[in-house]
Amino acid sequence: MSSDPDRLATAARATPPMASPRGQRDDQVATAGPAVARRRLLWWLGGGTVAVTAGGLLAGRLVRSPAQRVADTAPPPRSVLTATVERRVLTDTVVLRGLVGADTTVEITPTPGDAGRAVVTGVRVAPRDRFDPGTVLLEVSGRPVFALVGEVPAYRDLRPGTSGRDVAQLQAALAELGYQVGDVDGEFGGSTKQAVAAFFAELGYEAPIAGDQAAVTAAEAAVRQAERTLETAQAELRRVRANPPSPGPGEPDPVQEAERQVDFAREDLDAARRARDEVVAITGEMVPLSEVVFLPQFPARVEGSNARVGLDLASTEMAGPLLTVSSGELVVRAQVNPAQREMLTEDMPVEIVSELDGISAAGEIAQIGELVADPGTGTRGHELVVAATGDPLNEQLAGADVRLTVEAATTGEEVLVVPLSAVYAGADGQAAVVRVDPDGGQQRVTVTPGVSGDGYVAVTPVDGRLAADDRVVIGAGVAP
Repeated sequence: MSSDPDRLATAARATPPMASPRGQRDDQVATAGPAVARRRLLWWLGGGTVAVTAGGLLAGRLVRSPAQRVADTAPPPRSVLTATVERRVLTDTVVLRGLVGADTTVEITPTPGDAGRAVVTGVRVAPRDRFDPGTVLLEVSGRPVFALVGEVPAYRDLRPGTSGRDVAQLQAALAELGYQVGDVDGEFGGSTKQAVAAFFAELGYEAPIAGDQAAVTAAEAAVRQAERTLETAQAELRRVRANPPSPGPGEPDPVQEAERQVDFAREDLDAARRARDEVVAITGEMVPLSEVVFLPQFPARVEGSNARVGLDLASTEMAGPLLTVSSGELVVRAQVNPAQREMLTEDMPVEIVSELDGISAAGEIAQIGELVADPGTGTRGHELVVAATGDPLNEQLAGADVRLTVEAATTGEEVLVVPLSAVYAGADGQAAVVRVDPDGGQQRVTVTPGVSGDGYVAVTPVDGRLAADDRVVIGAGVAP
């Protein structure tokens, strides 16, 4: 039986050595002594403590109580959103797009009155061309379409025998071009016919003839016949007077009878002459409605053209007027919807800006039309006409798309303004805002709203204090 020292030696040999820390060899550790063994034990105990601590922290994060989970998923608290009360001039504006054109615009699509086809046989002008009175713009079925100065639009044929403002306008236009028309009295008479004939000849066309020339020829023949009859009656009277015969029983006095025949012939001649004059008065050179365009001012402009030689005006190719011409000072036309119309009145100032040309000008609303529906889109709106104030609009803007800024309303001077969202109607029906004091307290201030624009509204305090740099509630938000 082995002694105790022998058993300990045998156990030591049977137990495998532990791994040496930091790469030491086993024989080095074995000979290190009791101090090294204690340090190795402390090292392992420290590592274990760190591992246990880290595991506890991780478990604390992953494991939560039901109450904690509810608290973590609850929404953040609400906060009050505020804005600063300002003092400044407040202006309400309406911004539109408009097209620059002349004050008067006329669409031209001639409709010749004869039975032939209406075909474009000549185009004398192009878009953006400027032209003077007496200029031939188009030729349709061999006939000219020309422009003359006049305020009254052409609405009927101007022919011999007619009278009115449009006739006086024609006479004045021809006189301005140098033709002799006699008196500008609004009566289309012989001198006007001669002036019209001369004008057409100058253009290179024969003047159209109104009335029935055959009727004139017949009337003139009737006058000549009546003149011969009167001459015959007068010769018979002279013969009878020179050698008066004695009347038979119951016969009239020969001289008296000859005198009566002269009177009859003279009456017939007067009637024939009146008939002839009536026919002549309504027959002769005329200006057809299809050949003239009256424009108030010159030079005028061609705004657009669909005309080309050979175009049949009765064909489906006609998508619009042959020509669109304009006259007068340049203006801007725009469309406003009913809501915008409520904010606008005539004479309001307008800023006109062409971004493309770098041109700006001052204007005002000259006219606001009635509510109408666009035939193409069905959109309902009002036509707005803006005229320049001061100098006329630059001719370079003709046909340009421009921006219009209308100053619909202004406070004129600095006033208190708050965001629109700050104003609310209380239970008493009065408008109010809520002022937030520096300590967080809130006070209701009754106000009278004024001009609004750009998201702000002018306010006048009625009950309560409100000043610039105060803060007012505009809503509630989520605290960050």
